[in-house]
Amino acid sequence: MNEQEMRKIVEAAFKARFGDVELVCINVKPGVDFDGDPMVDIILIYDGRVEQLDGDGILRVNHEVDTKFDADSEAYPGWPLLHFIAKSDIGDRDPASI
Repeated sequence: MNEQEMRKIVEAAFKARFGDVELVCINVKPGVDFDGDPMVDIILIYDGRVEQLDGDGILRVNHEVDTKFDADSEAYPGWPLLHFIAKSDIGDRDPASI
């Protein structure tokens, strides 16, 4: 699974739960965890208030992304580790550089 496919999965899951919140950027960073297992850091930068993302919705996005990533064992990119960051929390930095 390539980074563009991962972004599409993450974007669809986010919009399904938080359709009224603008998604600014999705950064995908494949790597390995401390045990050497594949994992993917996924940073979602959104334009909204922190309060707009509730815990239940975040858990559902995580579950949906994990389920989609795990659906094809041959294309499995690794365990997805999602980070939700409000645009207001990054200041003047470029969202793509986070």
